[in-house]
Amino acid sequence: MIRRTLKLVERQTRELGLPQDDAAFLLAHARNVIEVQPGFTSGSFRLTARGHVGFLDGPTVRFEILPKIPWPNLFLILGLDSGSAPPGGRVEPGGGLLAVLCRELTDRLRDVLRSGPVRGYREDDRESPFLRGRLRTADQLRDAAARAFPDHFHVTETAFDLDTPWNRIPKAVSSALLARSDLPSGVRSELAAAVVPLEAVPVRPVTGADFEAAAREPRAAAYNGVLSLCQLIRDGFASTDLTAGGTGAFLVDLGRAFEDYLAASIRAAFVDRPTWSVEAQPRFVLGRVRGEPVVLQPDVLVRRRGIALAVLDAKWKRPGPDAADLHQILSYASVTGARHVGLVYPGRRPGRRVLQIDGGRVRVSLLRLQVVGPADACRASANRLARVVSRAGGR
Repeated sequence: MIRRTLKLVERQTRELGLPQDDAAFLLAHARNVIEVQPGFTSGSFRLTARGHVGFLDGPTVRFEILPKIPWPNLFLILGLDSGSAPPGGRVEPGGGLLAVLCRELTDRLRDVLRSGPVRGYREDDRESPFLRGRLRTADQLRDAAARAFPDHFHVTETAFDLDTPWNRIPKAVSSALLARSDLPSGVRSELAAAVVPLEAVPVRPVTGADFEAAAREPRAAAYNGVLSLCQLIRDGFASTDLTAGGTGAFLVDLGRAFEDYLAASIRAAFVDRPTWSVEAQPRFVLGRVRGEPVVLQPDVLVRRRGIALAVLDAKWKRPGPDAADLHQILSYASVTGARHVGLVYPGRRPGRRVLQIDGGRVRVSLLRLQVVGPADACRASANRLARVVSRAGGR
């Protein structure tokens, strides 16, 4: 089906005519992606994209969401090579965001697979006419109860091959990209050539457990860049589930991307300080409500010699603070014991404001992390933010 394309810019409102079916689709399935309000003229609507970039297909319209910040800075936040951006930061790259991610995945796959994919050990459950490996006793007893003379054994064998999480993940993501007809043919051809070394790897759905298993495996360390990009692409495709089954979508949540960028920037600033550690999204389980655990997860927790010193929470929106944001960050201070907490907002220049709490033991900072401008200036902003954090416990 051929859809007309409507371009929106993240966080900016545009009023335009829209078929009723598409307006109803957005209201029913994509309120968190595009806000819809009645327009000032008959048949028009005011549309505001909310914190995502990418595209979303309605019944007759493709809604394409462009970044509010320049493309090179978007790529920086996403952990991509900003050199992929076209001349002029506001010009959309050829093929759109998905094509850029596909080209980046191609380059990273070529680098990591140049010397061949890494094999690994795994356990394989199978039926065998011979007893080898480890007998699966429960399955064997059930088989024996069903027939008088079982003619095979239920065993678990150890295999050493390419069927590992760190190989299955890029194979599955590449297969999903290669199935898309809206990618430029040249981009698909280059990706198809780059993934040839993984030809023997089966294509299976990827789960969160696969990413966790790959992250724990030291021999897969060379795949880290490929796997982080695969996670971004997989999450973008999963946005289809957030809208409506059967519709097309690829959406990058900029709030989540900003959280990851903040964590990576602070971690890089402390990498040469052995007594400091930076944790991203640590889990604090408080208890259970109606059988479900109550979990708090600050975006960034900074420790020195194991003692929590600072908590940072990223907010992809205009600098606040909202009361809800303050309640959230102060709850993080309570559960971690940190005496310095900060709400971090994106900005065109760095900045800091301290909220005074009379008689309080916790210092609250409102921080701006520069995300617009040259990459060097953005990195310098992250280093300044890290210095603010380090002062909480001395250098």
